[in-house]
Amino acid sequence: MKGERVGEMKLITVEEHYMSKTINDQYQALNQADLSPEQAAKASFVSNYLDRMVETGGPIVDLDQKRLAYMDQSGVSVQILSYGNNSPMDLKGEAAVDLAQQANDNLFEACQKHPDRFYGLACLPVDRPQAAAAELERTVNELGFKGALLQGTFQEEFLDAKRYDPIFAKAEALGVPLQIHPGEIKQDVLTAYYKGDWSDQVMTVLSGHGMGWHYEAGVHMLRLILSGIFDRYPKLQLVAGHWGEGLPYFLERLDENLPVDLTHLDHNIAYYLKHNFYYTPSGMFYDGPFKLCLDYFGPERIVWSVDYPYVIRDNAWDYLANFGLAQEDLEAIAYANAEKLYGIG
Repeated sequence: MKGERVGEMKLITVEEHYMSKTINDQYQALNQADLSPEQAAKASFVSNYLDRMVETGGPIVDLDQKRLAYMDQSGVSVQILSYGNNSPMDLKGEAAVDLAQQANDNLFEACQKHPDRFYGLACLPVDRPQAAAAELERTVNELGFKGALLQGTFQEEFLDAKRYDPIFAKAEALGVPLQIHPGEIKQDVLTAYYKGDWSDQVMTVLSGHGMGWHYEAGVHMLRLILSGIFDRYPKLQLVAGHWGEGLPYFLERLDENLPVDLTHLDHNIAYYLKHNFYYTPSGMFYDGPFKLCLDYFGPERIVWSVDYPYVIRDNAWDYLANFGLAQEDLEAIAYANAEKLYGIG
C-alpha cells in the first residue's frame, strides 16, 4: 500500500534551525567592525527578529516544549538541528573558535535533554580550518553530533579554496556529512543582479530566500565539484537543500558542456551529484522538484526536511505520505536514508 504509516514509522528531518540570544549578542559585538552598512543593516534586522522571538517565546529560540509540540503536530519524530542566521562561522580568528564551541555546547545540552528527538550538527569556525576540523572531531566524538552545517561562503570566499581542505578531510575521515547551506551573497552581486525599480523589500527577498541564496549555493556546489574535492576525498558526503539548489535542472547540460576532458576530473559532473550528495526539500514541498530528484538520483539519495522555523509546514508527514511512493521508498526517505547517512539508531 502506498503512503501507509506502518506502526510508528519515524520521520527524521535533517535541516532544522535554532538561534541563541546569548550567542547572537556576542556575535553582534564581535562582528560589527567587519560589516558594510548593508551587512550591518541585515545583521541588525536579524538581531531585532531574535529579540522579538525571545520576548514572545518564538520558535527559533525554543529547544523544548513548543518545538516538540510542533513536531508532534506535523508528524516529525526527530529533528537534526543546526545554528541559523548570524552564525559564529561568519566570524574571523579565535573569536569564531570560542563562539562556535559555545554554540555547540549549548546545542548539546538540548540534545541531552531530549535524546530521542534532537541531534546536532556542528557550527564550525571555518576561518581557522585546522581548528574547525578539530571542533568537528570534538563534537562528533565527544558530543555525539552527526556532522556540520556550512553557512555559505566565508567573507565572500567560496569553500573550494584549498585552505578549507582540512574540514572536508576530517568529515570524510569521521564518516559524517556536511550540509552546504545558502548564505549571504556578495554585495556587488546583490547590487548588479537584484537591485532595480522595486522596493528594497523586494530586493531583499529576491536576492535572498526568493532566489539569490539558492543560485549562490548551487554555484558553491559546482565549485566544490570542479575543484576536485571529491577526487581528493571520494567518500565525502554533502547534503544539498532546496532540492539541490537548482543544479538538478541543469544536470545533463552540465555534463554536455563540462566533459571530463575539459575539467580533468575523475568523473563527469553527474557522477558527483549522484554519488557525493544527498538532496532534501528544506520545506519546498513542491511536486516538480521532488519528481526530478527522484528521477535523477533515486529515493536512496533523498532525506526529508522542513527548514523549521524559517519554514513552518503542518504537513511534513502528510505531504510525503501522500506523494504516491512505494512503501520501501517512503521508508527510505522518511527515516532510513537519514539513519544511514547520519549514523542514527
